[in-house]
Amino acid sequence: MVPIKPYQFLAVLTMILLVFSCEREVEDNRTLEEKLNDLPGVSAHSVEPVYGHMQQFLLEIVQPLDHHNPGGPTFVQEAHLHHSGEDLPMVFGPAGYGTSENSGQELGRMMESNMLMVTHRYFLDAEPDPMDWDFLTIEQAAADHHRIVELMKEIYDGAWVSSGASKSGQTALFHRRFYPGDVDATVAYVAPIVFGTSDKRFVPFLQAVGSESCRSAQNSFERLLLEKRDTLIPKFVAWFADHGYAFSLDPDEAFEYAVLEYHYAFWQFHNASCESIPGEDASADELFDHLVDVVWMDLFSDSRLYYYAPYHYQALTQNGYPSYVTSHIADLLEVAIHPGADFFLPYEIHTTYDPSVMLDIDHWLRTEGDYIIYIYGEIDPWTAAMLEPGEGTNALCIVQPGEDHSVRINDLDERSRLIDSLETWLGVQID
Repeated sequence: MVPIKPYQFLAVLTMILLVFSCEREVEDNRTLEEKLNDLPGVSAHSVEPVYGHMQQFLLEIVQPLDHHNPGGPTFVQEAHLHHSGEDLPMVFGPAGYGTSENSGQELGRMMESNMLMVTHRYFLDAEPDPMDWDFLTIEQAAADHHRIVELMKEIYDGAWVSSGASKSGQTALFHRRFYPGDVDATVAYVAPIVFGTSDKRFVPFLQAVGSESCRSAQNSFERLLLEKRDTLIPKFVAWFADHGYAFSLDPDEAFEYAVLEYHYAFWQFHNASCESIPGEDASADELFDHLVDVVWMDLFSDSRLYYYAPYHYQALTQNGYPSYVTSHIADLLEVAIHPGADFFLPYEIHTTYDPSVMLDIDHWLRTEGDYIIYIYGEIDPWTAAMLEPGEGTNALCIVQPGEDHSVRINDLDERSRLIDSLETWLGVQID
């Protein structure tokens, strides 16, 4: 072998360094839309931004139906990306239901950040064909979100915080349990951890929330509804036709469920005052109008039953469901003797509840769930199933007095404490 002279060695070394330097300085001139479309299984379509971001995209993401069998059947999962900058934080919203181009997060408006909202599997715009219900599980949904985070981190390398309210808050927590390193922090609003298909913790909560006089008025109102059912059920059935909804449920049973939902709905969003509850001298129209003011009547329509079918399936298999308060009207119930989520499931599907999943999630969140903030409203019935993190974690739990299911960060007395924690965890400043 011919020996290399010192000056020749230096020349070769210089050439090698120049090559690597040039490679490092090569710029990626692709547009953001091109980068998104180059991600495996992603189709991106530019749309008009709705929240003042620089760009917005509708994403269609091909997902395995079974993440344990990635070569098997697939489905398309829709997501909505609000873009401000590739190096800015990402507010990740793994929804518990469907999403739209208007879906957003409070944190996304508080931070100079991007937002990514993802439709939950089996909901509209993320429906497998056929609907094999065996793969609608917490673990499979968390794997959907993990895959999306991994894909999008090819572009967005800033801090990531997941966020969601109600079932979307649950979904963010479930994702953290299975993939704790995907995001840097999580803010879960009004997200309950429910045990069983008839969680009894909700009954004492509803029997204690508010004033005694208000609860007494509620109980009396519900009894009046059932006592005057023969007059009110025709109004109930007519409501759906008058509002353009198809209605196929048994009217007697559906009406009883509307009465059962009243107690819960009254406190969940607190849209009516205790003083507005009709009394003994109220007319049938006044009774029915108040019921409509409080209860989401469209939940009993055919279209909403099918839209929320994945929610009720999950409630009956893993997510759990509250117990209804019935003691004050048990003697007047004729059909809904043992009320539960199965009434709302429009499909003939066999369901078996597995308690181990929620018990595992609850244990992990309490013992290992760091960098999580839980927000609850004091009078929201879902607060009966609030999660109180253990002392071994750095998580925060904030219950806002007087607030219901719509509580948000800007409603909190402890807002500054929450912001300070997020700023420390994420290494960013929040306005």
